[in-house]
Amino acid sequence: MNLIPLMILFLAAFMLQYLLTFIQMKDFNKSYSQLRKMGRVAIGKVKGALRAGAIVMFAIDDQGIILKGKFMQGVTVLARCKDLNGFEGKDVGALTEADCKQLRLSRSLTKGVLEASSNYNILMAGGEIPTPPSPFERLGNFISGQAS
Repeated sequence: MNLIPLMILFLAAFMLQYLLTFIQMKDFNKSYSQLRKMGRVAIGKVKGALRAGAIVMFAIDDQGIILKGKFMQGVTVLARCKDLNGFEGKDVGALTEADCKQLRLSRSLTKGVLEASSNYNILMAGGEIPTPPSPFERLGNFISGQAS
């Protein structure tokens, strides 16, 4: 059995994945830069293993009032940043699930919005945003009986 074609196919798939990830990150950085020019940016992210993950970004003024919002949601590297309308003029630190339901946001977008609000409140109180455990840490905690 000749493994050369299989190796070439694997290499091509790896390079395509790298290219699409590069394009996605370039789109994210462009959107982040646009929001950053408007003021500070509050970010919330929700990881999705088999479900769509989401990243929510809000440009805010000095009082925490939302000027503009953007989000990226999807399962693949084909997801791109889009405008998130309906939050303009609201206090980012006071966003609730009801605000998200009113706009009929998906579950992952709702979680992203609420995390952006929570992150903003933690930072304004002088705290530090906790780093979530990696998949290997979670696996190790599960095996050792320390599942959280």
